[in-house]
Formats: sequence, structure tokens, C-alpha cells
Amino acid sequence: MLPQITERQALDAMTTFGLHSTADYFSRATTADELRALLDWADEKQLPVRFLGAGANTIARSHVSGLVIRIEIKGYRTERAPNGDILVNVGAGELFDDVVRRTVAEGYGGLENLAAIPGTVGGAVVQNIGAYGVELAERLVSVTVWDRKERIERVLSLTECDFAYRHSVLKTPTGAQWVVLGATLCLPKTWTPVLGYRDLDAELQLENRSPETLTAGEVESAVRAVRARKLPDPAQLGNAGSFFTNPIVTKVFWHELLTAHPHLVYYKLGGGRMKLAAAWLIEAAGFKGRKQNAVGVYDKHALILVNYGGATGEDVIAFSD
Repeated sequence: MLPQITERQALDAMTTFGLHSTADYFSRATTADELRALLDWADEKQLPVRFLGAGANTIARSHVSGLVIRIEIKGYRTERAPNGDILVNVGAGELFDDVVRRTVAEGYGGLENLAAIPGTVGGAVVQNIGAYGVELAERLVSVTVWDRKERIERVLSLTECDFAYRHSVLKTPTGAQWVVLGATLCLPKTWTPVLGYRDLDAELQLENRSPETLTAGEVESAVRAVRARKLPDPAQLGNAGSFFTNPIVTKVFWHELLTAHPHLVYYKLGGGRMKLAAAWLIEAAGFKGRKQNAVGVYDKHALILVNYGGATGEDVIAFSD
């Protein structure tokens, strides 16, 4: 059955950036069948299709042509794997932070470092979200997608997802034909906290938490406290979270930068690579707190661009460039 389709739909309230935007057509897909019906409708009318989750990592231009489909496919089910790990099957439309809260509350550790990241499971998979030493790819088993070209449902393995830093195959031309329907996560039977990030470690010390007796719930609480202090609430100040990625460079280039800038913040990676802290680079360049019209760099976190009211996607793109 074809879901209701509205014309000239305002998207302002459907993205955390709150950018002024209008779509030609808009609908919601709560099941795979509804998604397929909407795709068929768009194909018949030869309309481009764009997909929206919670709008947490989205820059919507002032006019979005074609059909926008908001993915609201729900589902949450856990089962124990033969080795004792916990498998969590979730729908693409579930809010990722709800999944974090629920798994931790049920006694399953593994996602706590990813607490308070806005967006849906589908968006989290596409982006390969990460925070405080954990990437989603480390907790994924498979991703179920609808292949628009072949008109079949596929289950992508971890290898097929081709995850990297803030990257997945879903960001490539091939993956652009696939729509995420759900994912299977794997949480370890034996949980070990992932620490080593300054802000998180400082918060745990402030709360008098000992690494030897830490629980996943305590780490989750600390992550939420840190993020609440550093990041703006989209309900109060429009933003899409961290806008910039940390550049990855060779050790040779890193050494040149370090020689010129001894206070450079960086993280060691494998394969002779180094990850530079984009926030430090932006602040060192003097852009933290910089504002242009209705868009600016947040004065408490240099990775975040904010909408001070009335901005469009074009404004954000112009400022970021």
C-alpha cells in the first residue's frame, strides 16, 4: 500500500540543523513494503529520491527536488550467539541512542562510548559513527539493504560494507543504490571498557570511578555528561554535530607539522599514518567562534557549525568552504 505523500513539505523541523528547506514531495516508510511502493511511485514519475533518517547529519538545501522518504522502519530483538556474545537486530529507523540506552539497561556493554549521538541506525551505519575510541563497525555483523537496481534484499557482510573512518560502501556510487533496512550488532560476552580519551577519562575521575570496577552504565553516563557540556542541544541551537572529520596524514607530513607546531594534537594509527585533531587545527587557525551571517563555528567546540536562526543549506556550504 502506498503511504501518504505530501507536496511542498517543509523540512526545517526534520533536521537537527533546522535549515530552511522545502521538498517537492515527502513521505514516510515504516516497512520495507512501504519503501518499495514509494520507490515504484517515484520511478513512474521519473523523480529523484532522497532518504532521511532523523536528519542529524543532513544539510538540506532550500529546495529539495523530487521525493524525500523518511525511513521509520522499527525493530529491536536480541539473541545469544553460540559463543555467548549478544546479537542485536535493529531496524534502520530506530534512534541509535535509544539502542544504546536499551542495550546498556539490559546489561549488555559495547555501545556506551557511542551514547548521545543523534540519528537513526541507518544513518549511523552509512556514516560509520564513532566516538571516544569506538567505531560502529567494531560492533557490526551485517547490514540488510534494499537494492533499488536489482530489486532484491541483500545482507551485507562486514567486509562488503567496506568500513573506514566515517566511511562505508553506502557512500559510494554502488552503495547509493542500496537503502538500509536494518543491521545486526554484536556485543561482547565479556565486556571491557574502552578508555584513553582525555575528556572521558577526566569525567570518570571527577565521578571517582575506578577503571577496575567500571560498568558500561557508568561509562555511558560519563560520555553523556561530557557531550552535554561540549555540544549544543539542537533543540536550542541548530547543528549537525561534528561537521568536520579528523584528517589522516603520513608520518612524514605529521612530523613536519609537529616541528612547526609543537602543540599539535594527534593520534597514532596503523600503517604509518597519523590522525590529526581537526578541532585543534580549526582553533589554531582562529576560526573557533567565527560567525558569518546566520552560520558560525560553535564557540565551545570547533568541529561544530551552528545555525543561529534562518540559515539555509547554501549558507552552511558557503561558510564551510
